[in-house]
Amino acid sequence: MNDVDMSDWGLPSRTNYPYDAPSAVELIHAVEECISEEIMPSSDGVTKWKLRIAANALRIAIREIESETSHRDTLQTVLADLEAIDMPDLSEKIKAGHYDDRFEMLQEKLLSIATMKLEVANPRHFQ
Repeated sequence: MNDVDMSDWGLPSRTNYPYDAPSAVELIHAVEECISEEIMPSSDGVTKWKLRIAANALRIAIREIESETSHRDTLQTVLADLEAIDMPDLSEKIKAGHYDDRFEMLQEKLLSIATMKLEVANPRHFQ
């Protein structure tokens, strides 16, 4: 008799430790694909509009998960460059005029923060 367990051979490889496959991104993508390709085409009116919103929200969640680590690191670098502890501290320093003599540098750093947010929320702005 064959002692090989073939019960999960059809599944993706288990690389999502400590969890098993599929990953959160793969699960979210599967739901988004089901909504966009199977349910939405046969819907109309308000239902179709709500499904579009749901599918878009799922795509945003995927981009956020995939970008979170690099964006967090980038934000920490920007905050360190601006000598701010966090975003509320940065806001207070801007209001207090802390960067009035370094406007170009502040503008560059704020643009990088806005770019990160747009990459997640609506990357079509870069096309």
